[in-house]
Amino acid sequence: MKKLLKATLALTAIILVLSLLGEAFMALCFPQYTFKGHWIVPLYFWIFYLGALLSLDTGMTGVAFTRYIIGFKAVKMFASVFFITIAAFLMRDNVLPVLFTFFVYYLLLLVPECAYSIYLKKHIK
Repeated sequence: MKKLLKATLALTAIILVLSLLGEAFMALCFPQYTFKGHWIVPLYFWIFYLGALLSLDTGMTGVAFTRYIIGFKAVKMFASVFFITIAAFLMRDNVLPVLFTFFVYYLLLLVPECAYSIYLKKHIK
């Protein structure tokens, strides 16, 4: 439980820092793309990764972990497409900023995702 709490706090800190930096960057470099709906993208990723952390079994074997990662990537891809479709439909006036923000978060969060996956893979019993 202690590892889960640390991972949750780390995830929250990463998302919070990215959202603060993202808002500052968008306001500074692309003032025409600032709108109040930017918070929805970091919230989506926080909820998605929190769900992935909560569904992670700590007593997995190497094969089970590989299956989990493959399933996680597939669910992430389909959930992301679904989210983008819904967000584009609901925020028609701000489709470009939402897509740009989502793409940036998706790419930036690959780094901690891969690092945490490597860490978990090394510490499987």
